[in-house]
Amino acid sequence: MKALDSLRIFVTTQRKGSLSAAARSLSLSPATISRRISALEEELGVQLVDRTSRNLKMTEAGQAFIERAEVVLEAMAEAEQAARNSRQRPEGRLRVHSRTHLGLRVLAPLLPRFAQRYPDIRVEIELSEHPVNLVEQDFDVDIRTGESNDSGFVIKRLLSSDEVLVASPEFVKIYSRIKHPTDLPDVRCLTYRREHEATSWKYVDAQGEQQELPIQGVLSANNGELLRLAAIGGMGIALLSEPTVRSNLQDGTLVRLLPDYRFAVRGFSNGIFAVFRQSRALPLKVRAFVDFVADALREDGV
Repeated sequence: MKALDSLRIFVTTQRKGSLSAAARSLSLSPATISRRISALEEELGVQLVDRTSRNLKMTEAGQAFIERAEVVLEAMAEAEQAARNSRQRPEGRLRVHSRTHLGLRVLAPLLPRFAQRYPDIRVEIELSEHPVNLVEQDFDVDIRTGESNDSGFVIKRLLSSDEVLVASPEFVKIYSRIKHPTDLPDVRCLTYRREHEATSWKYVDAQGEQQELPIQGVLSANNGELLRLAAIGGMGIALLSEPTVRSNLQDGTLVRLLPDYRFAVRGFSNGIFAVFRQSRALPLKVRAFVDFVADALREDGV
């Protein structure tokens, strides 16, 4: 397995872009990383890394080698996973990424039950408002709203849901004149901010045609949880994923507006999706987590 360890070190170093970053990822010292790469070069009889460059740059031989090394490592990982799966016991570290609002409102309530059912799985969850690269950032699963075009990944719909317009009861009383989607640009709205994108909300009109509304919000944020709290406080109307505000609609802290229309921020194929890597031998821990979340969302009506 020493040869495979050397391959992993070399591939990780190239992916991370520096010895120090690879060292942190592999819990090794930069000096150890450098020695292992040098030993690999000596064994192969070729130079893999150009040491005259300030940046970590592969030689032509290094580029040819890493393309095949990645295939070997992927095949070995699948073989190892197939052997682990034969034990029929989900276990190990599971790294999950989710958007903050979705993680807090949808995933967090499910975690105690998941831990009780699968005590041998150690869950690490990272919440952020940025898309992630599952391979480079070493995540097993990414939980998202909206479909993804990532090639080479499995995309499983966990739950179908719509985005809904919500506001506090007090706000609705004051702005009772809202009767049609075209009224929205003239009232106080709370918008989700994406970099370099103008904010617009889409809706389907009575003829089934998609229309788009430019929205100049009184508050914009890159966090849906902040928008939910601002809406509860009476600041304005927010367009949020229905599962994340369902409990508020049930207890009356939020009211749904214009329920006869379908709304969306980007597209109408709304829902909650799990994205994970393609593999002939899907790790049991990933299958257990994805299936558990899908079943729990359906059972709980989230």
